[in-house]
Amino acid sequence: MTTMVTGAAGYLGSYVIDTLLERGKKVVGLDNLAWGNKEHIERLDDNPNFTFANVDVTDTGAVSATVQENGVTDIFHLAALHFIPAAVADPSLAVRINVLGTQSVLDAVRDGGVERMAFASTGDVYAPSDDAHHEDLEPAPFNIYGLTKLQGEQLIANAQRSLDTKFLVARFFNLYGARETNPHIVPEIVDQLKAGSGVLRLGNLDPRRDMVPVDEAGKALVEALAAASDPITTVNVGTGTAHRMGDLVDTLVSLAGTGATVETDPAKVRKSERMHLQADVGRLRNLIGWAPSPDLEAGITTLLKAEGMT
Repeated sequence: MTTMVTGAAGYLGSYVIDTLLERGKKVVGLDNLAWGNKEHIERLDDNPNFTFANVDVTDTGAVSATVQENGVTDIFHLAALHFIPAAVADPSLAVRINVLGTQSVLDAVRDGGVERMAFASTGDVYAPSDDAHHEDLEPAPFNIYGLTKLQGEQLIANAQRSLDTKFLVARFFNLYGARETNPHIVPEIVDQLKAGSGVLRLGNLDPRRDMVPVDEAGKALVEALAAASDPITTVNVGTGTAHRMGDLVDTLVSLAGTGATVETDPAKVRKSERMHLQADVGRLRNLIGWAPSPDLEAGITTLLKAEGMT
């Protein structure tokens, strides 16, 4: 039995692979290295249970061949254009990678007789709300990223009608931790602090987000796919708690011990941004018995240690 992880050089992908290898699984990591970090692959060069396939997820024939040549039974489909400003700037690219790429993987699932597939969706499929989002709410994407992920969910629903494959749709909220590959707010702060800046230039700090430790998100995803028994299981992956971004900045600066101050950079203020995004994690807890920790101070302490800042 072999598991394939698309987006293997990416942020979440690196942690999912770690979890699988720790549990004795054979893993094929698929990535074209256009967006991820090559070091996430190179660190596994000496692991006999890991194989790397340098393949573009939109190359349907190559993805299918990788699945069949390696006897893949389970797939974690994480490859995507994740960074919202990048998706907004190039919607066509977002559609090509996130929608066409997902159909490419589904074709490989069909042709290779794959037993289980997890799909990394997003909390951005939900309509803006001040309340926690439950999986049964009607989707209403707020941006092109959320729209492409909802289309991926719809492609899965269509494919499932003719397959025996078990699917997990995991709607991730805001991940944070070491190894980030996109310039979200936490790595942006870390980079500025590492550069010795006494003034952090950031965007809007009023939004509230459900901040999820990425290592715990990876473990939750692996366990959720193993536990899912319905043809399609849809589940939020979050902590159930939303933090104001300004409070996150204050916590990070305090723990780093820098005394840095904050200024608003108009170039980093998004033209359109939801003010609150929070997961209802009741279904996740019922499925795997736990949910990622909302302890922001503990998570940031772990991040700073990994970055060599404490």
